[in-house]
This record gives sequence, structure tokens and C-alpha cells, in this order.
Amino acid sequence: MEATLPKQIYPAPSVAWYVVAVLFLAHTFSAIDRQILTLLVGPVRADLGLSDFEISLLQGLAFSLLFAVVGLPIARLSDVRNRRVIIACGISFWCLMTAACGLSKNFVQLFLARMGVGVGEASLSPAAASLISDSFAPEKRAMAFSVYHLGYPVGGGLALIIGGLVLQMLDGVEQVTLGPLGEFRAWQLAFIIVGLPGLLLAGLMFTFREPTRQQRVHSASGQSVPMRVIWQHVRERWQAYAAHLSAVAFLGMLAIGTAIWYPTFLIRTYGFSPSNAGYSYGLIMGICGVAGILSGGWFSGRMARQGHADANMRVMLIAALLKAVPLIIGPLMPTAFLALFCMSIATYLGQASVGVTTAAIIEITPNEMRAQLLSIMLFMVNILGLALGATLIAAVTDFIFGYDGALRYSIALCSAIIAPTIVVILWQGLRHYRACAEEARAWHTDTTHPLSKSNATQ
Repeated sequence: MEATLPKQIYPAPSVAWYVVAVLFLAHTFSAIDRQILTLLVGPVRADLGLSDFEISLLQGLAFSLLFAVVGLPIARLSDVRNRRVIIACGISFWCLMTAACGLSKNFVQLFLARMGVGVGEASLSPAAASLISDSFAPEKRAMAFSVYHLGYPVGGGLALIIGGLVLQMLDGVEQVTLGPLGEFRAWQLAFIIVGLPGLLLAGLMFTFREPTRQQRVHSASGQSVPMRVIWQHVRERWQAYAAHLSAVAFLGMLAIGTAIWYPTFLIRTYGFSPSNAGYSYGLIMGICGVAGILSGGWFSGRMARQGHADANMRVMLIAALLKAVPLIIGPLMPTAFLALFCMSIATYLGQASVGVTTAAIIEITPNEMRAQLLSIMLFMVNILGLALGATLIAAVTDFIFGYDGALRYSIALCSAIIAPTIVVILWQGLRHYRACAEEARAWHTDTTHPLSKSNATQ
């Protein structure tokens, strides 16, 4: 008997975009809580007596260690359980852990609190991507994911701006006494101020309904697909997945490592105050990041409508190729204006690929394993990107050049090595990804396709 495919029913556009708006806010708060340490490097380092390398462990390894470990189990739950509950619990936990950073008195306590932030944030993106993919048709997902990913540059920019305001307000104040809670330094108050308000956001996750899960290939709704099925799916398409995942990991290493150390570079090289460095780089992240992400989503959608099955990865390749030069030469500029100008271009081009990286992996992955494959992508980003990216630049500064003022050369050198590597990986993997994207279209349009039959007979 010939299989018949169930009709794909998506929420009304107003409902779908409301879901994206709530998830965007969640992503914004997660970026604020993750990035606030970037501007507090100076006071934290001075108060706790830390080196650049130890600071890099707090920025990268501490956050990513448990993020990477718990990400896959949480994502596996997201593929079968209520995604709103999972995200709400994650928001509450990471906000409390951010506030706990402000209660830390030494390196170990701060390291453990940052690990807690990572655990909470591991719940967000896999479940959010699953919600968005079930709210929009495939040709509309790149823009939806791009809007969601606006939370990172907006939140990252706000983290620097808010942190700068706090430091400016408390300039000259050694410590503040908060009644029975005790005495706090300015940097500790910054963590508490940005952490606690996010708790209000958890309730917003229950202001919309779970969308119906769409385009399941290997299992019925509510059933978990065996890990061997996921492994087989990836293994049969390993060249496309390997190119995408490795490119995203190196993109994360380049972008996150640079973003973490650029404010400190401005302070050390051009004599910026921490607040001015926060305002300057925060505005770049906010304005250029937003423009870049929206441009990437729009450009990918336009290419897809023109018939390019590989539109998402093609945008990643173009953005990686164009941003290499401004990223490399920016730290070597003789003036702060030129350094910031180069970084604004690099940020715009780099963020153009952010939304489409998620859309790219979703496009070639069946519904029942999307959150899990996205979790693997985030694992790669956090292990190579956040942990190694932040530490690599610090290690080059401390162990190769040997003095703090060489931070500018460390950023330029690491960029000169990583950026061309990304371009080569994407170029080599483009045709393999294109083949998988074309195959994925057949899953849902060809009723004689074996994967479609397995779905229709559930």
C-alpha cells in the first residue's frame, strides 16, 4: 500500500513570530549573563590576583565544560518532551548562577559558578531550534533563526554597556555594603545586577503553546529515536556533517575568542577605560551584529528562492571569506578608530552566518534528532570555540610573546591561522552539503522515498 504523507501544519505567522520573540529575549539574557565577564577582566583579575590564562579559563573552559557534557542529554529530552518547561528551568538556573558569580570570593568559587551558568544555558538553543523549526516552513526558517540569533549580539552588546554603566557609577567606590548580605566589590554587583532580572523571563515560556512536531522521519511524535539511528544517519552523510560541524567550531573559536579579548585589547593598546571599551565594542556588537544576522538570513532566503539548495552553507562560505582581512588587520591598526572600524566590518560579516548555521544543520536533519544534532554542533562550538578560542589567544600572549601589550599580535596571529582554515573546510564541503539538502527535500515530497514511508506508517 502506497504511503501517504501527513500534511505539515504550521502555526499562524503571528503566533510563530511571537514564539521567536520570546526565544530572542531568552537568548539575549543568556548572552548578557555569558558575556558580562568580558568587561570585568580588569577588576576581577586585580581583586583575585589572576593571570590572563586563568581569566580565559573562567571565560571559556568553566562555561563550556558542563555545557558540553549535559547538552546532549538535555537535547535528547527536547526532541520528545515539553520544550517550554526545559527552557524555563534552564533560564532560572543560569540566572541564579550568574548572581552566584557575584558572591564568589576566589577563583574556585567563580569557576564553579560559571560552570553553573553553562549548565543552564545548555537547555536553550537545542530546544529553541526545535520550536522554531516546527513553527516555520523550511524556506522561512533562515530568517526566523536569524532573528532568534540576534539575541547574541544584542545581549553581548548590552552586557558590555550595562557593565560599563555599573563600573562608571561605582567609579572610585571600593566596596558597597548591602545590609546583612555583606560587602561587595563593583564587579560582584555587576554579576548580581545582570543575573537576577532574567528570572522574570522564565514565565514567558508558558505564554504560548507547543507547536506540533513536523517532518518526523524515523519515529512517531513523543517517541525517542535510538542513538544507533542517529549515528547511521550522520555516518551516511558524514562529509556534509563533518564540513558543517568543523567549520562552525572554527567559526566559534575565531568569533568568540576575538570578542572576549577585544575590549581588553582596546584598554591595553589604546588606553581606553573599561567603560569606554564597553560602550565602543558593545555598540559594534549591537548595531553591526544585528545588521549582519538579518542580512545573512535575508540573503540565504533569497538564494533559496532562486533554487540554491546549498544557500545556507553558501552564505557561511561567503561571509568567512570576506571577513578574514578586516579581522586580521584590525588589531594592528595605529589608531583605535581604525581598529574599531575593521572590527565593525568583521562583526557584520561574521554575524551574517550565525542564523544560517543553525538553519543549515536543521535542513538536513529529521525532526526527531534535530535538537540532538544541534547540541553536537554547540558541543563543537563550546569545546573548540569558547574553551579553546578564549584560551588560545591568552596562551599565545602569555607563553609566546610573554607580555600583556602583545595581546593585539595574539589576536591577529590566531585570526590569520584560523580564518583561511574555515574557508577551505566550507569550500570542500559545499557540494556534499548540497547533495544532502536536495535529498532532504525528497523526504517530504516523494511518497515513494523509503524514509518518507517509514514516517507515514507511524
